[in-house]
Amino acid sequence: MNRDTSIQAPAFSAHARPFRWDLLVSAIVSILGGFLFGFDNIVISGAIRFLARHFELGVIGTGWAASCALAGCIVGSATIGMVVDRIGHKKSLLICTACFATSSIGAWIAHNLIQFVAWRIVGGLGIGAASILAPMYIAEIAPARLRGRLVTLYQAGIVLGILAAVFSNFLIQRMGNEAWNESVGWRLMFLVGIVPAALFGIMILPAVESPRWLFKVGRNEQALRILARVDDPDRIEFEARSIRASLEEEEGRFTVLFTTYRRPLLLGIMLAGLQQISGITPIFAFLPEIFRVAGTARGDSFFQTVLVSIINLIFTFVGLWLVDTAGRRAIILAGTTLQWLALFSVGWLYHVHGSGIAILVFVMSFVAGHAFGNGIACWVLISEFYPTRVRGRAMSMATTFLWIVGFLGSQSFPVLMQSFGPAVTFWIFCAGALLTIILVGALVPETKGRTLEQISHLWIRDASRPPA
Repeated sequence: MNRDTSIQAPAFSAHARPFRWDLLVSAIVSILGGFLFGFDNIVISGAIRFLARHFELGVIGTGWAASCALAGCIVGSATIGMVVDRIGHKKSLLICTACFATSSIGAWIAHNLIQFVAWRIVGGLGIGAASILAPMYIAEIAPARLRGRLVTLYQAGIVLGILAAVFSNFLIQRMGNEAWNESVGWRLMFLVGIVPAALFGIMILPAVESPRWLFKVGRNEQALRILARVDDPDRIEFEARSIRASLEEEEGRFTVLFTTYRRPLLLGIMLAGLQQISGITPIFAFLPEIFRVAGTARGDSFFQTVLVSIINLIFTFVGLWLVDTAGRRAIILAGTTLQWLALFSVGWLYHVHGSGIAILVFVMSFVAGHAFGNGIACWVLISEFYPTRVRGRAMSMATTFLWIVGFLGSQSFPVLMQSFGPAVTFWIFCAGALLTIILVGALVPETKGRTLEQISHLWIRDASRPPA
């Protein structure tokens, strides 16, 4: 196709801004993808104690029941990159919807641990896939000036899902006594997830496809129409030329990730693992149990879990404001420093048998540091690091490592708590936070204000430099 012809976008007047609606729908899809991620990943926190009793599980079995969904996440994140490169973002997101919905129903009807684990793994496939698809989808659609904030809306969706899960768990566990929760209540906690899954599927239908993916597969006219609907009219030609030029420069072979883009690949894998190494997933998964160990009654521990989730939501919006002003790298360093201090303090309070209220305050501080720091910036950075042709596969590799570290943390958490006690367990996570500060400070560049194509050129320039 003649390039000049293909780049001429449909004409829109300076006053016509039809892109707003499509950008809003795309943002809602990303938020709901994050919501389901957060809900399905954390709903286990309220159910684990009751289902462990229902299925008569020991420490290892409890860890497996809590972490089995993360095993599905590993598979989902490892494979979805190849899927989205072939069928696009919308169809891939619909596959995630089916995983979420069937997992919710399956956990409700599970008759034994094997069935429960199988359905949770199905849900994990959706979580792992959505953890890549949702931020990648909005990153490829959003204008450069809004991309940081719109990608962080995905993280806002995650914390809203977490808050919804713990609040829903809180209400359900108050509907009956211990026996009722051990037989019925924990099942209801999972079944509630069918509602956001259905809404997610409905919102995907009117959403636009990624224009970068459309350019990649040669559907240029459709890509131009979508660019005209999501970006400023006077920037459509520039964006189209930038995307097409970037695609022409990029090598689409998988091996390019280990040559030209080796540095961003390794940085993405590192960031993904570091996001989990301070223990955010296992700590959230076992929050009620953590507070119970500190001497909190059952009802109060659920209420404190809700408080922590509210803090998570509030500081996510702080991060939403900071990510495009302070920058990605800066908020990771600030947030992880707060996490390090909080984890050390929680460990010390457990060591000296300190106040349960003080433990609650420092756990909230830990979650706040994650929420405005690495919880937001990690997803933004790994959605920005990679060129269009290999973004799906590169994000799959990075996010798969995130879920591997999260799985190992959740699987080992009950064993660590029983074998070494809560103080040592939290100090282990504290060491992970310190490692994050050191590695991010030394190795991660700032990407604030750069287009995806400019970031891609940064890696090409670095790869072309002769060795020192």
